[in-house]
Amino acid sequence: MEKREIYSDMPPQTFMQDGYEYLGEDGQWHIKDDAPEWAKKEFDEFNAMINPIPDEDGLIIQG
Repeated sequence: MEKREIYSDMPPQTFMQDGYEYLGEDGQWHIKDDAPEWAKKEFDEFNAMINPIPDEDGLIIQG
């Protein structure tokens, strides 16, 4: 399995440490279907942080 790039300024993510993510055939990281709700939420928050979506004006704002 390909090793995920870890950003040095990001804290370790529990869903990763607990093995709830996997690299899909599409080359993207996914959360396992049987992952607990907290892991799915943490995965969604992490993805939003590392893959922000621009607003209608093309701006990306992160808090």
